[in-house]
Amino acid sequence: MKKGNLVLLLSAAMTISVGQVFAQAAHLNVGLVDRDKVVTSYPRAQQAAEELKRQEAKVHKLIEDSNKQYEESKAAHKPPAELEGLQKRLQKEIDDEVKSVQARAQVLESQLETEIDSAIKAEAAIKKVDTVLMKQAVLYGGTDLTEGVVKRLTSVANASKASAK
Repeated sequence: MKKGNLVLLLSAAMTISVGQVFAQAAHLNVGLVDRDKVVTSYPRAQQAAEELKRQEAKVHKLIEDSNKQYEESKAAHKPPAELEGLQKRLQKEIDDEVKSVQARAQVLESQLETEIDSAIKAEAAIKKVDTVLMKQAVLYGGTDLTEGVVKRLTSVANASKASAK
C-alpha cells in the first residue's frame, strides 16, 4: 500500500472514531454540584471547622503562655544558657502541638472529602447522571444534584449522631 493511501485510510479511521466519541458525548447526562453549598450545609463539616478553631485557639494560648513564661524567666535574670534551653523546650512544645493540629486537619479533610464524594456518586447514580461537574464551571444546562447531596449527607450525619447516643 502506498504511503499516501495509508495516511488517507488512517485519517478516515480517526475521523470516524472522533465522530463516535462526539456522538456518545452528546448523550451524556451531566450533573452539577455546588460544592461550597454542600460543605457549608454539611453538619459534620461545621463540626470539623469548630474543632479546628478550638485547636487553633489552644495553639495560640500555648504560644502566649510560652512567651509569658520566657519573659518571666528573662525578667528574673536567668542565665543565658537556661533561657536558651527554655526557649528550645517551649518552641518544641509549640511545634509538636502545631503538627498535631495539622495532622488532625488532614484527617478531617480526607474524611469529609470521602463522605462528600460518596454522596455525590450516590446521588448521580440515582439521577442516572454520567458526569458531574462543579456548578460554578457551567453556564447553563445539566441537572443540579446539590440539594440531593445535602439531604443525603444530613441524613447520614443525623443517623450517626443518633447511633452515638
